[in-house]
Amino acid sequence: MGETRAGRRPPPCRQPGCGGSWPATLLAAAILSSCLPLTQAQEVIPITWTPQYPRTGQNMTLKAGGTLEKVVSCSWFRGTVTDVTKRILVYYLPPVAQGQVNGPSYTGRETVGADCSLHIRNLTLNDSGNYTMSKEGGVTAVGHVTIEVSEPVSSITIQGPENVFEKNITVLNCTSLGTSVAYHWLKGDQRLEAGGHITLSSSGRTLQLSPTNRSDSGVYTCYGNNSISNASTNHSLDVFYGPDVPVISPNTQYYEEGSSLKLSCKSYSNPPALYTWHSDKTVQPGDTFRIFSLSLNDTGNYTCDAYNNKTFSTQFAVLEIWIMEILNRPALTPESITMVENSTVVLQCSTSTSSRVIVSWLKDVAPVRGTAELSNQNRTLTLPGITKDDAGSYTCVVSNPVSNASSSPANLVVQYGPYDVRLNQSGTISETLGSLLALQCLADSFPLAKFQWFFNDTDQNVDKDTFSVQLKTWENGGVYKCQAYNARTNRTGSESVTVTLKSKDPPPTNGGGLSSGAIAGIVIGSLVGVALISGLIYFVYTKTSLGRTEQHISNGNIPSTPGHNQGVSETKARSLVTQSLMDSNDSEIQGSDPRDEQGEEDIQYSTLAFSPSSPAKAVSAPPPPPPSESNTIYSEIKKKLSG
Repeated sequence: MGETRAGRRPPPCRQPGCGGSWPATLLAAAILSSCLPLTQAQEVIPITWTPQYPRTGQNMTLKAGGTLEKVVSCSWFRGTVTDVTKRILVYYLPPVAQGQVNGPSYTGRETVGADCSLHIRNLTLNDSGNYTMSKEGGVTAVGHVTIEVSEPVSSITIQGPENVFEKNITVLNCTSLGTSVAYHWLKGDQRLEAGGHITLSSSGRTLQLSPTNRSDSGVYTCYGNNSISNASTNHSLDVFYGPDVPVISPNTQYYEEGSSLKLSCKSYSNPPALYTWHSDKTVQPGDTFRIFSLSLNDTGNYTCDAYNNKTFSTQFAVLEIWIMEILNRPALTPESITMVENSTVVLQCSTSTSSRVIVSWLKDVAPVRGTAELSNQNRTLTLPGITKDDAGSYTCVVSNPVSNASSSPANLVVQYGPYDVRLNQSGTISETLGSLLALQCLADSFPLAKFQWFFNDTDQNVDKDTFSVQLKTWENGGVYKCQAYNARTNRTGSESVTVTLKSKDPPPTNGGGLSSGAIAGIVIGSLVGVALISGLIYFVYTKTSLGRTEQHISNGNIPSTPGHNQGVSETKARSLVTQSLMDSNDSEIQGSDPRDEQGEEDIQYSTLAFSPSSPAKAVSAPPPPPPSESNTIYSEIKKKLSG
């Protein structure tokens, strides 16, 4: 036992084929160890490994815990049991022997360390699994471990079409190398989720678009990742669609004659549409159509065709273009017209004959309304049965979509009336004797009416709209009428007023304010007046009888008295009677008749006396209207004018 290791001799070889070489010695040791019964108690030992997350291509080391004291050999197996057929290798420790003996599961990449650790180079996915390690000699120890070798994500690709058609179904598949790879999809920088027309497989490998929309065009990214790595790849998807119905701009339909035309055509399409313009005159390729100077003959339909050379589809749009003339001022005839009411007036508006010209009519500043009739594309205005309300200024306005113009105004004068003849006083009015009656006559008429005035149907020879008269006598009371006449319409209208007269000082009513002295004075004055009048009447009667006697004598009966002037005496007597009557009636009749200035040729008079107890007796002429009081003597003097 005191010999060094170098001086120790190897154990004798008892197996067939055992020679003096070292491999033969190890083989013998392996056979010997395999023949030894495992009669000792087993100890469970831990096994650790590095790296913690091994992956393909890396190197890995498995190390068993515990001590190596009295350990003769250590063995590594692929599996969970110490099955010789799954042995990777066995390692013998000195002093019995030292070296590695490979087993059936040895791949050429495994080695063992002096501490019985297992080294595996260039890991593959097949290196994943269970590993068992056992120590022999002394106390037998066994350890188990499960290793998973991961493969990084690599070689990720997307399989699917690059060009698809709208409304079809599109499927994209994502594949990669690697273990436990999880997949997700992005379009641009937005993560795609299942829903709507998007469907994802349970693993996330497959993306389906059903149906495919034009908005699905873009770059799609598939991301693959596992616990140790990730990778991604892009795929461009181009969705062919269209063309949609094109849009023509500007969509203006009306252009001035001589102006330029530029039309553009646009259709949503992928790939971009090819455009062609068609008109009645020409065909132009491209999305723009031009005419630099338009004429009336350029009116027509302009069509834009849009074609997609991938979908082989065509769409078109049509724009109707009207080339319009610049309208001149229309002529309105007649320019001026004067008509009697109830006549028919026709106005003509001369302008372009184009059906696109709109003709409208204005009276003063408002549209023509009422009974107006339009004909001949509104170019003729007829006013039947015109009234005064139709008078005014008429204008025809012409317009088309590019211009407008107005005619010079035509003035319509309507002759009408007279209507609404009226006086400033109407009905029956009461005026004071001696006052001034002033009347004014008004009438709605064009031209202005001519006026005539009548009093009790007697023409007063007044042709003005005003009439006045001094109400001097009772005979001024009666019916005053104004008559208005329009020579153009041959119409006449009239209005009248009835005037009644009242005395200037009406008798006092009961309960008046006269004092007792005033009443006594009036009574005394009345008695004196009656006595005076009685004396005068007697005197006049006596003189009249005497004159008749003298006249009878001068006719051969009674000779006349020389130097006696009978006419002068009678005149003076009658004047005294008249003056007395006027004083007693408080001058009820005032003013003078213009005929008094012409001198008198003859005087007639009559005198009436009224008494409550006896009827009045006429001396000469018929009595005038009765006075307001019973005890009043009325005297009427009539003068015959000379000249």
